[in-house]
Amino acid sequence: MLIGELAELLGVTPKTLRHYEKIGLIHPPERALNGYRFFGPSAARRAQLIVNLRKLGLSLDEIGDLLTADDGSSLRQRLLGRLDEQIRDRELSIARLQGEHDELRARFDALIGTPRERDGDCICAALLAPCDCKNSRNR
Repeated sequence: MLIGELAELLGVTPKTLRHYEKIGLIHPPERALNGYRFFGPSAARRAQLIVNLRKLGLSLDEIGDLLTADDGSSLRQRLLGRLDEQIRDRELSIARLQGEHDELRARFDALIGTPRERDGDCICAALLAPCDCKNSRNR
């Protein structure tokens, strides 16, 4: 399969595949007599694996580490470990964002609940501070 055909099949550009080759993720493909890159079945599978790993959100460095690790573990075990790390990272991000959301909601709700008699420029409630505005309508 020529590089353009493989790129189209994988939904990437030929430039992407050449980059993967340049950085060593894809072994140099065979060359046809005319010099064009020719991807055999194993090279096409490897390219597809890399593209699919990118879709999982892995960086090219992470993919390289996964594919070249010589720690006695299988690719599946290494990928499970990496995905577990990503899940924990996302859970921490979600918890942090939920905390920020709750804080903003509390400030919004406090501001909405500001008594009407307070000056329109009073934002003390949003600051979660006692009102010390000198310009209230009743004064």
